[in-house]
Amino acid sequence: MKFLNILLIFLVVILFLNCEKPKNDINFQKYKKIDTFLVKANDDFLDKKTRLAFTDSVSFLLISHKNDTLYRYYQFKLANRFFNLNQLDRYKQISQKINKEAIFDNDSTSISKSYNYLGDYHYYSLFNIDSSYYYYQKANKFINIKTKEDLKLNIYRNIGNVLHFRNNYLESDIYITKALRIANQIQEFRIEYDCFTLIGLNQLGLKNYSEALDYFLKAENGLINLSEDVLYSTLKAQVYINYCNTYMQMEDYNKMFLFAKKGISIKNFNTIDIKTQAYLKNYYGYAKLQLGDKTSFKEFQETLKIGDSLQFKPIQNTSNLHLGKYYLFIKDTIKAINYFETVISNSNKANLVDDELKALHFLAKAEPNKNYHLKRIVFLNDSLIEVERKTRDKFSRIAFETDEIIKEKDIIEVDKNKVSSQRWIIIILSLFFILFLLFYYNLRIQKNKNKELEYIKEQEKSNAVIFELMLDEQKKIEEGKQIEKQRISKELHDGVMGKLTSIRLNLFVLSKRNDQETINKCLNHIDDIQQIEKEIRNIAHDLNKDIFSDNVNFISIVKNIFTSIENHSTIDFKLFIDENIDWESLESNIKMQIYRVLQEALLNIDKYADAKIVKISMKQKNNEIDIEIKDDGKGFDVNKPKNGIGLKNMKERIESIKGKFNIKSNKNEGTVINLIIPL
Repeated sequence: MKFLNILLIFLVVILFLNCEKPKNDINFQKYKKIDTFLVKANDDFLDKKTRLAFTDSVSFLLISHKNDTLYRYYQFKLANRFFNLNQLDRYKQISQKINKEAIFDNDSTSISKSYNYLGDYHYYSLFNIDSSYYYYQKANKFINIKTKEDLKLNIYRNIGNVLHFRNNYLESDIYITKALRIANQIQEFRIEYDCFTLIGLNQLGLKNYSEALDYFLKAENGLINLSEDVLYSTLKAQVYINYCNTYMQMEDYNKMFLFAKKGISIKNFNTIDIKTQAYLKNYYGYAKLQLGDKTSFKEFQETLKIGDSLQFKPIQNTSNLHLGKYYLFIKDTIKAINYFETVISNSNKANLVDDELKALHFLAKAEPNKNYHLKRIVFLNDSLIEVERKTRDKFSRIAFETDEIIKEKDIIEVDKNKVSSQRWIIIILSLFFILFLLFYYNLRIQKNKNKELEYIKEQEKSNAVIFELMLDEQKKIEEGKQIEKQRISKELHDGVMGKLTSIRLNLFVLSKRNDQETINKCLNHIDDIQQIEKEIRNIAHDLNKDIFSDNVNFISIVKNIFTSIENHSTIDFKLFIDENIDWESLESNIKMQIYRVLQEALLNIDKYADAKIVKISMKQKNNEIDIEIKDDGKGFDVNKPKNGIGLKNMKERIESIKGKFNIKSNKNEGTVINLIIPL
């Protein structure tokens, strides 16, 4: 085992050394962009269309991301943004995708969280209590010691909430108490408020009014920590609604009226959620009615309009129920019956049994002689008992089934571990073989690199020898030029000077005699002067062609390239050389590489550029020689692949002496080659 451990550590090091360097900068910029878009998508000051565009941008950026924990982290963020924008179908699709990938990676935390998200979808989008409970329970089964407290908190709260809606108050309290304990520890004040409220509602369902009021008071006191919450006013209004509901069941209408009045007197009441406003106004009107105030009719009409505009049956039923009570209170039995029957009709369509029961109780009072109302009440009560029993059975079955799924998963996991141990043996042997191949491959590569280095050194030596030979040849050329200069000097001295002396003496006679005959004789000497002028011009041209002969031999070698091209071409070469460049101090290899690049570049211009003017400049800037070769030819597309290797060779030559090679060209705009050689 010790040997295997050492081998594994060695393999990890080798693989790490052979891996490509991660593109940290690119990833950083990508995640920075995603984070920015997520913030924008959650900005309530932007319109929904803009926020949705930012959310879609995040979705696009995540397409190419590999499936890992960071990817799932951002996918959860993305799902939340779609949820906040009420794009619940997109929210569901992403949650299902995360769930599938998390199961594949055996990521229990992400599995639990994705099931919780799917439960939210069924609860908030479809209000399907059974399905939401199923997914919440599956999320609960994947909770383990690695699960973060905030995720546990949400799952426990969600299960407790669903159980409350199924009137399973005692079991609901168990989960809500778990959530409350965590919320208190990590100071999640908003969820703490929700937990106090839910426990209060459970106690209200159990008719424990005093305990319910205690928990509603705790929820109200907890609002001090939520004063900066954007929903602060709505949360405060919900507390007052719960107080009103409790005191209504206790038939303490004075306190009910007091809290309803506090509710509708909340600062910025009109900014509160419209449904919450409707409930408060309904309670306010009902308390007034029970206290004998007939003006409550106005509140009931207002809330009925709200319910009708929203097509929200619970508010419509409550308003119609209260209007029926109002007309029953003022002895208008016919109108009261109409409103109660409307409640029954709406309740049948929406399956709101509690509302139907309330309406039937009042119909029984309005029509005491009709027994079928009482029979219907008995039937519905029996049905509710049966539904509650079936629901408890169904929820127990769901919990049992999720337990069975987890057990099956554990069995599969044990089998998987057995197979995994066998795979590890195969993997270790395979890695050992791969390690041997890598070692052999690296050894071969190193040998090839050593051979390449030897070849480069030999080539540099050869270049130096060739350059020295070129210098020797150039010296001979220079010696020939010196001989030619001496010849021209002799011609000037022995030829031109002698003729000028003779002409001067012959023309001297004009200072003595000015007769026409003497002048005519002297005119012949003017032709001789013109002939001497031509001779001097020819000599001057010869000297001008060699104007650079005093420079170092390297420049003469470069000029020879011009001469070889000018013999068959009309290209006009213009050369500028910085006098500060000390060519003699440069290494032979550097001059050789520069010469080869210039030679290749000028030959390419001659062959392909169709240029008229070529300008070459050599300047010294700081510790660099900057060489520019510029032509006015037809240019080419530098990005288009070329069949030849000329450009590649030029670039490699300059890079071999640690220089930089740049080329710029466009069609019909000429070409510029720039060489930067460090000194």
